[in-house]
Amino acid sequence: MSKQHSLAGNFRRSTLICMISLILLLLLLGACASVQEPGTGAPTQIIELPRTKTPGAPPTTQPAPDFNQAGEAPSTDISTPTATALPDLRPRPESWQYWPILPDLAPEMMAIYRKGQSLGRDPHVFSVIGDCQSSPTYFLSIYDEGRYSLTQDQVHLQETIDWYAGSFEHRSITVKNGLTAPGALNPRWNDPEICGKTETPVACEIRLNNPSIVLISLGTNWHPSSSPEDYRNYLQQIIDILLENGVIPILSTKADNMEGDHSRNLAMAQAAYDNHLPLWNFWAAVKHLPNMGLDKNRDDEYLRSEGWDVRNLSALEVLDQVHRQLLELDD
Repeated sequence: MSKQHSLAGNFRRSTLICMISLILLLLLLGACASVQEPGTGAPTQIIELPRTKTPGAPPTTQPAPDFNQAGEAPSTDISTPTATALPDLRPRPESWQYWPILPDLAPEMMAIYRKGQSLGRDPHVFSVIGDCQSSPTYFLSIYDEGRYSLTQDQVHLQETIDWYAGSFEHRSITVKNGLTAPGALNPRWNDPEICGKTETPVACEIRLNNPSIVLISLGTNWHPSSSPEDYRNYLQQIIDILLENGVIPILSTKADNMEGDHSRNLAMAQAAYDNHLPLWNFWAAVKHLPNMGLDKNRDDEYLRSEGWDVRNLSALEVLDQVHRQLLELDD
């Protein structure tokens, strides 16, 4: 082959390659022209990917329910859940020595007072259940007899003295020398001339005096061989009678420790705790006095004069505290 023919062949191949390259370039430019720049011509198609859930945002669609092994769909009840019970923050009976001297009325006692008013209980009357140390000879009668004086900080107590006038010197059927918790439930401790043969002293006192409040101060005469459980059981029976009749029981601790382990004061605190009752912590009121205000010459069982002064005043303060809270209820 001549040199001229070789050059001609090379030229044709080069021309063919150029033409093919030109065709490919035109095809490429045509494809690019179908995609427009943002803001020009027809918008490009946008394929939106599934969005991830924003924390705290509700789902856009209801998810398919899971099924249990029985093939049942779970409940779709979305009603408001019941409120969680609040913890009981009241002081425990075991710490009764640290309970306040003057109690506050619980809502349960407000309901008992309303019940008593519907039954005709006298809001101006209180009674006492106790032994000889609850006799009006020593206890509270000074406020009906005028044998008292109030300091400037105590003048507000006069309103309560006037409110319960007559109750301070009242001798309850349920106040007797040596009275115990079971004795307050035994008809043999009644006055047979005014009480029924089978009527308990507690029921007789409610019927005759019609109180809205009862102070309970028992335990000194409880026989040492009797168990604390028996004492609590009898005490609970007294409480049940009072509550059923719309009467607010105010329990009291005692200054003495005749049982040796304060188990009767603990029983009082336990009964107050279990029944949401007010507790007059007389033990705490006299703990600052020498020998708890008790007479060493009388077996540390009976109060001396300074102990009686505290007993009468703190009992009046308890009645005043309860009276004012009940007045707020009436308002």
